Amino acid sequence: MNSRERLLTALNHKEPDKIPLDLGAGCSCKFTVYFYKKLLDYFDIKDERIEMCHIPYQLVYASDKVLDLLGVDVRPARLKPLPQEPSPYAKKWEDDEYTHFINDWGTHYRMPKVNGLYYDLAGGILEDAEDEEDDAKFIWPTPHKFDMAGRKELEDYRNAGFATTISEQFGNGFLQTGPLIWGFENWLAMLVAEPERCTPFMEKLLEKKMEFYDNIFEVYGGLIDVTSEADDFGTQRGTFVSPKLLKEMILPYHKKLNEYVKSKGDVKITLHTCGSVEAVIPDIIEAGYDILNPVQIAASNMSPEHLKKTYGKDIVFWGGGINTQSTLPNGTPEQVREETKRNIDAFARDGGFVFSTVHNVQDDVPIENFIAMWETFQDNCKY
Repeated sequence: MNSRERLLTALNHKEPDKIPLDLGAGCSCKFTVYFYKKLLDYFDIKDERIEMCHIPYQLVYASDKVLDLLGVDVRPARLKPLPQEPSPYAKKWEDDEYTHFINDWGTHYRMPKVNGLYYDLAGGILEDAEDEEDDAKFIWPTPHKFDMAGRKELEDYRNAGFATTISEQFGNGFLQTGPLIWGFENWLAMLVAEPERCTPFMEKLLEKKMEFYDNIFEVYGGLIDVTSEADDFGTQRGTFVSPKLLKEMILPYHKKLNEYVKSKGDVKITLHTCGSVEAVIPDIIEAGYDILNPVQIAASNMSPEHLKKTYGKDIVFWGGGINTQSTLPNGTPEQVREETKRNIDAFARDGGFVFSTVHNVQDDVPIENFIAMWETFQDNCKY
């Protein structure tokens, strides 16, 4: 099997020749720039130009050379937006303590100049909004169109036998875009106490997301195997809001969007959602998602054995290979090997599993632990 055949077989809940691998390519399976430099040193790769793909999280597009060395089965579309009129919100500046920027959504991020690793959320443009009249002042970003030159890259990946994925989204999800504009406390309160302010926003977000996918398929149509949406539903112990609210108010928009995306092409759709989401996995499946990522196995009710037994026939687990909250950064190489083997044994049976870390690989991960995980996967990936 080539990489694409391997991935598609697993996504259709059948056993390929070996478990597909994603390290550095797909949604929330990437490397921070700080860890990526460790990886370049390990492979003795000199003078590589590092291409950032997500500024707040400081994530990179891993090069084809690195992905080849790791044996990754997936290749990402490196989206190349065409120039457009700048957002009135967008700006960058510095002060004595922080580097700041405001993005097209009016969301303010800042990173400490001393020992700063990421840009933290620092405010939203409508945090002081009190009613629908204030809400109406929000200036919506325009979904980018993309350079047709980007199509050639995916054509080359397809011809080389790789599976392809789009891991970027327009904004965030229907639950989690609101906090970036109104702030978490305001938005979560609005969902319960003032849903009439939330519904028009989510309707407009759905419209804009559809436009984003129109632009994606205009350039990449016929070459996309997997795309993704991100909407963090979970905390460590449960969901941000009640499962009932998610089912009745949030997931219907996801379902409409998924139906629209699948009308554009034969693609599988990933939902990236962190945390303990076991209570709403049946509703995530009902909304049309094929894949769950990053499978936060250390959260409540998210053990690999339970997830696979209960939902493994209906949704693919893309992630869950190693706990990145504790084991990968803080364990010994032997503990990493043991957990990696245990999770492979739990998830791999009958396909429906793509091995990856639980979320992006952070700067505090020792290279020895990453390699212990990777070598254990290589030793145990064949069916």
